[in-house]
Amino acid sequence: MTGPFGRRLSILPTASASGQTAVFRYGGAVFPVRADQLVVVSPHAARRLLDPVVRASLAPFLGASRTAQDAAHEVGVPLTTMTSRIRQFVHFGLLVRVGEQPRRGRPMPLYRAPGSLFIPFDVTPLESDQQLGDVLFQGAQRRLSRSIGAAWVEAAGRRGRPLGLHVYREPGGHVSENVEPRPAPGEQENAFFMDLLSDEQPAVWDSWGVLYLDQAQAKALQRELFALRQRYGGALANGRPYLLRLAVAPLQEEG
Repeated sequence: MTGPFGRRLSILPTASASGQTAVFRYGGAVFPVRADQLVVVSPHAARRLLDPVVRASLAPFLGASRTAQDAAHEVGVPLTTMTSRIRQFVHFGLLVRVGEQPRRGRPMPLYRAPGSLFIPFDVTPLESDQQLGDVLFQGAQRRLSRSIGAAWVEAAGRRGRPLGLHVYREPGGHVSENVEPRPAPGEQENAFFMDLLSDEQPAVWDSWGVLYLDQAQAKALQRELFALRQRYGGALANGRPYLLRLAVAPLQEEG
Protein backbone atom coordinates (compact mmCIF):
# COMPACT_ATOMS: atom_id res chain seq x y z
CA MET A 1 0.00 0.00 0.00
CA THR A 2 1.02 3.62 -0.39
CA GLY A 3 1.42 5.61 2.82
CA PRO A 4 0.01 9.10 3.37
CA PHE A 5 3.34 10.59 2.34
CA GLY A 6 3.60 8.99 -1.09
CA ARG A 7 6.10 6.38 0.18
CA ARG A 8 5.55 2.68 -0.39
CA LEU A 9 4.75 0.91 2.89
CA SER A 10 4.11 -2.71 3.65
CA ILE A 11 1.53 -2.89 6.43
CA LEU A 12 0.20 -6.36 7.17
CA PRO A 13 -2.30 -7.64 9.78
CA THR A 14 -0.94 -10.00 12.40
CA ALA A 15 -2.45 -11.78 15.38
CA SER A 16 -1.91 -10.53 18.92
CA ALA A 17 -3.23 -11.28 22.40
CA SER A 18 -5.63 -8.36 22.10
CA GLY A 19 -6.87 -9.24 18.61
CA GLN A 20 -5.75 -7.86 15.26
CA THR A 21 -2.80 -5.48 15.15
CA ALA A 22 -0.48 -4.71 12.27
CA VAL A 23 3.17 -4.69 11.35
CA PHE A 24 4.96 -2.50 8.87
CA ARG A 25 8.04 -3.34 6.86
CA TYR A 26 10.56 -0.54 6.40
CA GLY A 27 14.21 -0.70 5.44
CA GLY A 28 14.16 -4.50 5.53
CA ALA A 29 12.91 -4.62 9.12
CA VAL A 30 9.49 -5.57 10.51
CA PHE A 31 7.92 -3.50 13.28
CA PRO A 32 4.64 -3.93 15.20
CA VAL A 33 2.23 -1.00 14.93
CA ARG A 34 0.00 -0.13 17.87
CA ALA A 35 -3.63 0.60 17.27
CA ASP A 36 -4.19 4.28 16.46
CA GLN A 37 -0.47 4.81 15.80
CA LEU A 38 1.07 6.38 12.71
CA VAL A 39 4.67 5.67 11.76
CA VAL A 40 6.06 8.72 9.99
CA VAL A 41 8.21 7.70 7.02
CA SER A 42 8.34 11.00 5.14
CA PRO A 43 11.62 12.92 5.62
CA HIS A 44 9.74 16.16 5.01
CA ALA A 45 7.15 15.41 7.70
CA ALA A 46 9.87 14.20 10.09
CA ARG A 47 11.84 17.42 9.61
CA ARG A 48 8.78 19.51 10.44
CA LEU A 49 7.93 17.43 13.50
CA LEU A 50 11.39 17.97 14.98
CA ASP A 51 10.32 21.59 15.51
CA PRO A 52 8.73 21.83 18.99
CA VAL A 53 6.49 24.70 17.84
CA VAL A 54 5.07 22.51 15.08
CA ARG A 55 4.56 19.58 17.46
CA ALA A 56 2.75 21.86 19.90
CA SER A 57 0.29 22.77 17.15
CA LEU A 58 -0.35 19.11 16.35
CA ALA A 59 -0.74 18.05 19.99
CA PRO A 60 -4.42 19.13 20.44
CA PHE A 61 -5.45 16.76 17.64
CA LEU A 62 -3.69 13.63 18.92
CA GLY A 63 -6.44 11.11 19.52
CA ALA A 64 -9.05 13.88 19.69
CA SER A 65 -11.28 15.75 17.25
CA ARG A 66 -10.73 19.51 17.32
CA THR A 67 -11.65 22.55 15.29
CA ALA A 68 -8.98 24.97 14.18
CA GLN A 69 -10.40 27.57 16.56
CA ASP A 70 -10.23 25.23 19.56
CA ALA A 71 -6.68 24.16 18.74
CA ALA A 72 -5.51 27.75 18.21
CA HIS A 73 -6.95 28.76 21.58
CA GLU A 74 -5.37 25.77 23.32
CA VAL A 75 -1.91 26.39 21.84
CA GLY A 76 -2.14 30.18 22.07
CA VAL A 77 -1.49 31.04 18.44
CA PRO A 78 -3.53 33.12 15.95
CA LEU A 79 -6.20 31.26 14.03
CA THR A 80 -4.45 32.06 10.73
CA THR A 81 -1.27 30.37 11.99
CA MET A 82 -3.15 27.27 13.11
CA THR A 83 -5.08 27.11 9.81
CA SER A 84 -1.82 27.21 7.86
CA ARG A 85 -0.33 24.41 9.97
CA ILE A 86 -3.47 22.31 9.60
CA ARG A 87 -3.08 22.51 5.83
CA GLN A 88 0.50 21.23 6.20
CA PHE A 89 -0.56 18.44 8.55
CA VAL A 90 -3.30 17.33 6.16
CA HIS A 91 -0.83 17.42 3.25
CA PHE A 92 1.56 15.17 5.16
CA GLY A 93 -1.23 12.80 6.19
CA LEU A 94 -0.87 13.64 9.88
CA LEU A 95 -4.41 15.03 10.15
CA VAL A 96 -7.70 13.80 8.71
CA ARG A 97 -10.93 15.75 8.47
CA VAL A 98 -13.43 13.65 10.43
CA GLY A 99 -16.58 15.77 10.46
CA GLU A 100 -18.05 19.17 11.20
CA GLN A 101 -19.11 21.07 14.29
CA PRO A 102 -22.45 22.76 13.73
CA ARG A 103 -22.82 26.45 14.45
CA ARG A 104 -24.84 29.37 13.18
CA GLY A 105 -23.76 29.90 9.61
CA ARG A 106 -21.03 27.76 8.10
CA PRO A 107 -20.08 24.68 10.19
CA MET A 108 -16.48 24.33 11.39
CA PRO A 109 -14.41 21.36 10.17
CA LEU A 110 -13.21 18.85 12.75
CA TYR A 111 -9.75 17.32 12.40
CA ARG A 112 -8.15 14.38 14.15
CA ALA A 113 -4.68 12.85 14.30
CA PRO A 114 -3.77 9.34 15.44
CA GLY A 115 -3.38 9.00 19.18
CA SER A 116 0.29 8.16 18.72
CA LEU A 117 3.02 9.13 16.26
CA PHE A 118 6.40 7.48 15.91
CA ILE A 119 9.21 9.12 13.94
CA PRO A 120 12.08 6.72 13.22
CA PHE A 121 15.47 8.35 13.51
CA ASP A 122 16.53 7.25 10.04
CA VAL A 123 13.94 9.46 8.32
CA THR A 124 15.11 12.58 10.18
CA PRO A 125 17.89 14.87 8.89
CA LEU A 126 19.96 14.29 12.05
CA GLU A 127 23.41 12.78 11.70
CA SER A 128 23.22 10.78 14.92
CA ASP A 129 20.37 9.44 17.05
CA GLN A 130 22.22 10.92 20.03
CA GLN A 131 21.18 14.34 18.70
CA LEU A 132 17.48 13.60 19.25
CA GLY A 133 17.57 14.74 22.87
CA ASP A 134 19.37 17.98 21.97
CA VAL A 135 16.82 18.79 19.27
CA LEU A 136 13.67 17.77 21.12
CA PHE A 137 14.48 19.28 24.51
CA GLN A 138 16.32 22.45 23.55
CA GLY A 139 13.20 24.58 24.08
CA ALA A 140 12.61 23.15 27.54
CA GLN A 141 16.29 23.61 28.40
CA ARG A 142 16.11 27.30 27.40
CA ARG A 143 13.01 27.78 29.55
CA LEU A 144 14.71 26.07 32.48
CA SER A 145 17.86 28.20 32.13
CA ARG A 146 15.80 31.40 31.98
CA SER A 147 13.71 30.38 34.97
CA ILE A 148 16.78 29.51 37.06
CA GLY A 149 18.45 32.78 36.07
CA ALA A 150 15.40 34.85 37.04
CA ALA A 151 15.14 33.13 40.43
CA TRP A 152 18.88 33.61 41.07
CA VAL A 153 18.61 37.31 40.26
CA GLU A 154 15.70 37.57 42.70
CA ALA A 155 17.64 35.72 45.40
CA ALA A 156 20.80 37.79 44.84
CA GLY A 157 18.76 40.98 45.01
CA ARG A 158 17.54 40.00 48.45
CA ARG A 159 21.19 39.76 49.51
CA GLY A 160 21.84 43.23 48.06
CA ARG A 161 24.49 42.09 45.58
CA PRO A 162 24.52 41.54 41.80
CA LEU A 163 25.27 38.20 40.21
CA GLY A 164 28.55 37.31 38.55
CA LEU A 165 30.79 34.38 37.66
CA HIS A 166 32.83 33.23 40.66
CA VAL A 167 35.86 31.07 39.86
CA TYR A 168 37.83 29.73 42.85
CA ARG A 169 39.97 26.85 44.09
CA GLU A 170 38.45 24.72 46.81
CA PRO A 171 40.53 23.58 49.80
CA GLY A 172 40.89 20.14 48.23
CA GLY A 173 42.45 21.63 45.10
CA HIS A 174 39.45 21.40 42.74
CA VAL A 175 38.64 24.55 40.73
CA SER A 176 34.93 25.43 40.82
CA GLU A 177 32.81 27.89 38.88
CA ASN A 178 29.53 29.26 40.20
CA VAL A 179 27.09 31.92 39.09
CA GLU A 180 26.43 33.73 42.35
CA PRO A 181 26.73 37.13 44.08
CA ARG A 182 30.23 38.36 44.93
CA PRO A 183 31.16 36.69 48.24
CA ALA A 184 31.44 39.09 51.16
CA PRO A 185 34.74 39.27 53.10
CA GLY A 186 35.00 36.28 55.40
CA GLU A 187 31.96 34.60 53.88
CA GLN A 188 32.21 30.86 53.39
CA GLU A 189 32.19 29.44 49.89
CA ASN A 190 28.71 28.36 48.71
CA ALA A 191 27.04 30.62 51.30
CA PHE A 192 24.69 31.87 48.60
CA PHE A 193 23.48 28.38 47.82
CA MET A 194 22.96 27.54 51.48
CA ASP A 195 20.95 30.76 51.80
CA LEU A 196 18.75 29.57 48.93
CA LEU A 197 17.42 26.87 51.26
CA SER A 198 15.91 29.44 53.62
CA ASP A 199 12.15 29.98 53.55
CA GLU A 200 12.57 33.60 52.41
CA GLN A 201 14.29 32.69 49.14
CA PRO A 202 12.65 31.31 45.97
CA ALA A 203 12.52 27.53 45.60
CA VAL A 204 15.29 27.13 43.01
CA TRP A 205 18.21 24.74 42.72
CA ASP A 206 20.66 23.80 40.01
CA SER A 207 23.56 21.46 40.56
CA TRP A 208 25.97 19.75 38.16
CA GLY A 209 28.65 17.27 39.08
CA VAL A 210 30.42 14.02 38.26
CA LEU A 211 29.79 11.14 40.66
CA TYR A 212 31.80 7.95 40.75
CA LEU A 213 29.36 5.12 41.42
CA ASP A 214 29.23 1.38 40.95
CA GLN A 215 26.26 -0.12 39.07
CA ALA A 216 24.24 -0.80 42.22
CA GLN A 217 24.70 2.76 43.50
CA ALA A 218 23.87 4.26 40.11
CA LYS A 219 20.66 2.23 39.85
CA ALA A 220 19.70 3.20 43.40
CA LEU A 221 20.15 6.87 42.52
CA GLN A 222 18.10 6.44 39.34
CA ARG A 223 15.23 4.87 41.28
CA GLU A 224 15.38 7.54 43.99
CA LEU A 225 15.06 10.25 41.35
CA PHE A 226 12.05 8.45 39.89
CA ALA A 227 10.45 8.11 43.33
CA LEU A 228 11.09 11.79 44.05
CA ARG A 229 9.35 12.80 40.83
CA GLN A 230 6.41 10.54 41.65
CA ARG A 231 6.10 11.93 45.18
CA TYR A 232 5.61 15.51 44.01
CA GLY A 233 3.86 14.72 40.75
CA GLY A 234 0.31 15.37 41.96
CA ALA A 235 -1.13 18.62 40.62
CA LEU A 236 -2.39 21.25 43.06
CA ALA A 237 -5.18 23.50 41.86
CA ASN A 238 -3.68 26.53 43.61
CA GLY A 239 -0.02 25.59 43.19
CA ARG A 240 2.56 27.64 41.32
CA PRO A 241 4.09 25.89 38.29
CA TYR A 242 7.71 24.83 38.68
CA LEU A 243 9.89 23.51 35.89
CA LEU A 244 11.77 20.38 36.95
CA ARG A 245 14.45 18.27 35.33
CA LEU A 246 15.98 15.24 37.02
CA ALA A 247 18.79 13.60 35.09
CA VAL A 248 21.59 11.11 35.56
CA ALA A 249 23.54 9.23 32.88
CA PRO A 250 26.83 7.41 32.38
CA LEU A 251 29.31 10.10 31.36
CA GLN A 252 30.18 10.17 27.65
CA GLU A 253 33.29 12.22 27.00
CA GLU A 254 33.26 14.56 24.00
CA GLY A 255 35.55 14.02 21.09
